[in-house]
Amino acid sequence: MKPKTAVVTGANSGIGFVTAQELALQGFNVIMVCRNMEKARFSAEIIKKKTGADINIMQADLASFDSIRTFAKNYSDRYDSLDILFNNAGLFSDTRSRTEDGFELNMGVNYLGTYMLTRLLLPTMIKTKKSRIINIVSGAGFYGKINLDHPFHGPHGFRGYSASKLAEIWFTISLAEELWDKSILVNAVSPGRAATNIWNGKSLLMKIVRPIMLSTAKSANECAKTGLYVALAPEKEITSGITFEKLKPLPYNKRCLDYKSRQELMDLTKATTGI
Repeated sequence: MKPKTAVVTGANSGIGFVTAQELALQGFNVIMVCRNMEKARFSAEIIKKKTGADINIMQADLASFDSIRTFAKNYSDRYDSLDILFNNAGLFSDTRSRTEDGFELNMGVNYLGTYMLTRLLLPTMIKTKKSRIINIVSGAGFYGKINLDHPFHGPHGFRGYSASKLAEIWFTISLAEELWDKSILVNAVSPGRAATNIWNGKSLLMKIVRPIMLSTAKSANECAKTGLYVALAPEKEITSGITFEKLKPLPYNKRCLDYKSRQELMDLTKATTGI
């Protein structure tokens, strides 16, 4: 029987690494999608030694539309199915930085990059059927604010990060509605604050705040549990369009349920990405 296939972005460290390793142990054909191929090869070797699985690696930089398009084409040339898309790759930028295409870095990577990669892989997932999309978001998204006059060129730091995570939650809800009849589950996961390198900021504020944040952070192993649950639980236990936290559905607040703003962002995203 042909093994199921899972794509995990940002899989060379942290939650992505733990997720890739566990899915390999579960018998999945795992494709680790990473920006830095040297780090990806090192991490893949660790997983191979621990699991005995044959781990594949592919390159994609979510800060570059061209890189995402190249990855998607390479994937469709090599694989004809995709059972789990685990959109884990993301960052926190506390300095004013831009993607290759000129978008604010938090929004450009966490949301626009995830959106484009998902959209380009969607035809393969629809063909596969019974597939799942899991977007790693954050509780910060429940308090995010998006200026719809210029949503992709907003602030950096915590405001930019929370805005990007709200955008991911809106994308999760919208895509679940769109695919309700396609046998694809679309969910988000708030993993909690993980003791990973995502909080390596350059500003004076982050140098002060980072030790405080990490003092209450949980291990990547602990933070990966909910995402793995959503990826592997029986279908009857998972309702599409829901954000999960600590293995349970997380009730949406008024901001997450703002249909008009959500739809406006989806329209702007389609126009911006051309997808």
